[in-house]
Amino acid sequence: MISQRSVWAGLAVSVGFLTVFALLFLPFDDVGDVVREANFWFVAPAMVFYFAAVYFRSLRWRYLLNPLIGKPRRALFPVVVVGYMANNLLPVRLGEFVRSYYVGVREGVNPAAAFGTIAVERVFDVFTLFFVIAVVWVLPVGDLLERVADDLPGGTPALLALSVLPFIGVTAIIGAIVLLEATTAISLIGRLLFFVPIGFRTRLLGLAARLIEGLTVVRTPRALATVLLLSLPIWASELAMLYVIALGFDIESAFGGHVETIAALGLFMAIANLALVVPSTAGGVGPFNFFGAATLVALGVGEAEAGTYVLTAHIALLLPVTLLGFLMIVSDHMSLRTLLSRTRAVQDGEGADATLAPSSIPAPKPAPAGPVT
Repeated sequence: MISQRSVWAGLAVSVGFLTVFALLFLPFDDVGDVVREANFWFVAPAMVFYFAAVYFRSLRWRYLLNPLIGKPRRALFPVVVVGYMANNLLPVRLGEFVRSYYVGVREGVNPAAAFGTIAVERVFDVFTLFFVIAVVWVLPVGDLLERVADDLPGGTPALLALSVLPFIGVTAIIGAIVLLEATTAISLIGRLLFFVPIGFRTRLLGLAARLIEGLTVVRTPRALATVLLLSLPIWASELAMLYVIALGFDIESAFGGHVETIAALGLFMAIANLALVVPSTAGGVGPFNFFGAATLVALGVGEAEAGTYVLTAHIALLLPVTLLGFLMIVSDHMSLRTLLSRTRAVQDGEGADATLAPSSIPAPKPAPAGPVT
């Protein structure tokens, strides 16, 4: 399912970023002072907002899965939590494959088609994060982006290119999903894979067809707008979580009030999460910490405060949902090892036409006429 080389490469990237993060943003003497003065009790109420974000993710995923399964037989919230748990424990976002298999076990949907809906989620998450950066560009919230540009090689033009060009690219991907017919997309993929041997190409096209099946819900402007709207409360809730945790640190003193602080944390959230596209080990450890702390320091937060805050926020993002995921799979009489081995068997043994064994899942439901609103 994933090569040993990828695992070791991800581990090396994480170790490298963590080392630089510790050297630059965790000066021993200063961190001790920050830890003594910080109020870590703010982490507890912040978890309410984090699990609200996970709940909103389950609502969005339910909408995306609707053409495949109709009304879910069982709640999707536990599946999302288990997927997060797997992502936090396994390298290179392997939890996305686990989640697609697990929903197949519970709902009788083909794992490849389910994975297509998860791919859509990621596209809209990236779109929303770039939208956050764009909002900070537009709103009168001080000179936040100019501060980041001052520390970036190339200055403002480089920052503009890094924020606008990917936004245009992601928008183009979403437009292609909406505008292209499935047969056209498959034909285009086939042409792009002209150099691949015919047998392997056929398997890849079969997998692509399954993935495109998972994209069908966003092929109308109304559905596109719905998924975008469902994405906003996800990241608004996560931003609220980060803000509550920041109340326990001396973060706001670097900014000109609550609004500017929220905008700065929005930039931190966007850049740290977009950094997860860098291959790394489980939970984005390394890239998230380094780019998140670097953003806050560029905005004027002290190194020790930024490093300690980012480390605290990252632990809060990883630990509670991982523990809850373990409880949920145990209550479902499953284990992570079982999920991982069966996911690997489906991907490696069945390939593009992989389906779950009939004995392991109920028959799929017929798709309804339209998406749930």
